[in-house]
Amino acid sequence: MKKTLSLLLIAFVLAVVSFGTWQLFLGNFEAAFSSAPLLLLLYFFMRPQNG
Repeated sequence: MKKTLSLLLIAFVLAVVSFGTWQLFLGNFEAAFSSAPLLLLLYFFMRPQNG
């Protein structure tokens, strides 16, 4: 993975986690947990393919 793509991915994940944490702090559970499937999809598409 290229360095710029990995930095962009880290920034995006931090933004999503920060959004979820902030919404949880405000008591908006639906908005807080709506970002969890996005992180799961991101993991499946960005993980290294072995073999």
